Amino acid sequence: MLAQTNIDSLLKIITLNKKDTGQVRALNALSLEYARTDVNKAKEYLYAAFSLASSLILYESLSASYSQMVNIQMITGKPDSALYYLDLLKQLSSKHPASIIQANYYFTAGLFYKVQGNYKGSLPYAKEALRMYTVMNDKTQMAGQNLNIGNSYLNMSDIKSALPYHLEALRLFEEINNKRGQSFCLQGIGTDFIELGQYKSALPYIQRAINIKKELNDKRGITTSLMALGQIYDGLGDYDKALSYEKEALLAQQELKLTSEEAKTNFIIGKIYVNKKDAENAAEYFNKSKTLALQVKDSSLAASADAELTVLQVNIHKLKATEKKFFSSLKIAEERGDNNAKTNMYQFLSNFYAANKQYDKALEYNEKYHSAEDSTHNNELQGYVKKLEQQYNLEKKEKEIALLKKDQQISQESLQRQKIFQYSAYIILFLLMLTGFFIINGYRSVHRAKRKVELEQMRNNIARNLHDDIGSTLTSINILSKVALQQIGYDIAPITSIQKIKDRSSAIMESMNDIVWAINPANDALDKIILRMKEFGSETLEQSGMNFTFMQEGELNNVKLSLMQRNDLYLIFKEALNNAIKHSKASEVNITLKREPGSLILKITDDGKGFDSQQQMPGNGLKNMHNRMRNMNASFQMVSAPGSGTTVYLNVPLP
Repeated sequence: MLAQTNIDSLLKIITLNKKDTGQVRALNALSLEYARTDVNKAKEYLYAAFSLASSLILYESLSASYSQMVNIQMITGKPDSALYYLDLLKQLSSKHPASIIQANYYFTAGLFYKVQGNYKGSLPYAKEALRMYTVMNDKTQMAGQNLNIGNSYLNMSDIKSALPYHLEALRLFEEINNKRGQSFCLQGIGTDFIELGQYKSALPYIQRAINIKKELNDKRGITTSLMALGQIYDGLGDYDKALSYEKEALLAQQELKLTSEEAKTNFIIGKIYVNKKDAENAAEYFNKSKTLALQVKDSSLAASADAELTVLQVNIHKLKATEKKFFSSLKIAEERGDNNAKTNMYQFLSNFYAANKQYDKALEYNEKYHSAEDSTHNNELQGYVKKLEQQYNLEKKEKEIALLKKDQQISQESLQRQKIFQYSAYIILFLLMLTGFFIINGYRSVHRAKRKVELEQMRNNIARNLHDDIGSTLTSINILSKVALQQIGYDIAPITSIQKIKDRSSAIMESMNDIVWAINPANDALDKIILRMKEFGSETLEQSGMNFTFMQEGELNNVKLSLMQRNDLYLIFKEALNNAIKHSKASEVNITLKREPGSLILKITDDGKGFDSQQQMPGNGLKNMHNRMRNMNASFQMVSAPGSGTTVYLNVPLP
């Protein structure tokens, strides 16, 4: 299965135990996979991700871990634990405004309040997260947020607002070929039709959703689809079939420890028993729903269950107390923006007053009930919903027709070419085979020679880096160790020398890390270089009290650098930042990496004290930067003046 294939690939990455960004991402991804089938395993991988991300100071990965833990704690009925991790995420996001970390916080906060049943409260967070992800052009997150917003409106019975978000989410998930996301959207659209009372229209969407979820082995998602099938058959009047689907969903939720969803399913089963006129069983499931809803702090669901129990247990001698409970439940539904619960309260109040011969009040709330019901199920709204669905399907069919026409045109052209080539095919084939024989032999020889030269060059560069960076540092450690021993012999405190030994040792470790990172082929992509530059900038500049920005411009995804170019680019960047920290006394450093036609531009600017660029600078830093620039066949320029800060330009030619 696709899900198991993903899990196996992620486990291979973790087994390597490289303790790097890739391992943290793999741990988070594994947690996400197991959250659908085994929440205990999901938590184990998240705890490992917390530890490694914290030690490596990977704030984006840590924010993703916190977000997933909030969701797991909520669905397993632990709202207090969820709030604890949400607060950690909030603290982290406050230190990184206008970033993916802050977007993760808004997304998670919206989900937190939605699961609690506070749909109105969840919307501002979800919409702000959507805005930030749209600015970042992150289509996966854009699709997810459209889905969450649509679900919040759905739970508020605002179908007119819900359906456009669900359809936009489906369009984005289909564009990026995300099967799991597509299943969620199909589920949402089907539930929209359930809320409209169009059960036959809802059925194909729910069936498509459950088929995809079974393909992905999404156990949690399957329970949600089973709940929807139960609601559909309840609406169609087949109560026994409805109960079979709901109880199957309930058993799976209990096995997966999905307390929040278990509370909702108990409520739905209670409603089906009400329709069957089985008050005893209805009361049993409403009580279970209320208990679980209070456990997960879903006050809206608890109030609805309490209201249903009140209807079942109404007693003429408790008229005032019963009436008070109804109005309390109505107030909670209005505060939460739960229009469906509010409509039910109007119906309950109308039936209640009618049962107690208070016909004037019964008529008043009956009119309110029908008015609210019409706002959700009126013909205009149903026509609007149908129009949206038809428009979506029409666009999809037009694309399919265009593709079919293109395929037919290609087929006709192919047949014509086939007739032309048929007469000369045997001659061309013979020539190609003969030519291919010589080319392959020549290519193999050239490839072997080229590979040998590349390996030799790599070995020479590794040796040179080890000699230059580590050899000199080891010599310093040796000398300092002798000095420390002599000082101890004369009762002189050796702290200073030993401290220097510690510093030199740290330098060795850093140099070794840079060399190993540069050699590793997994880091060839430019986005890995950018990530490492950001991590180094965050670690060094922020610890030195400097603010920094890192801007990316142009199409950087398809930039290809050789091993030496990648290594030299990173080391020039690192040397420039170290110079800013040591000498500039700056408060802010701005970094820009830009793709221009035929070149890659690195620009580093600080607002420090600057220096006279005409004077000879002490040390080897600038000399090393010039040497590496020549290795890259790049141009390098450093512009500075006293009091005007410093700007470093590096122009790397691209093929």
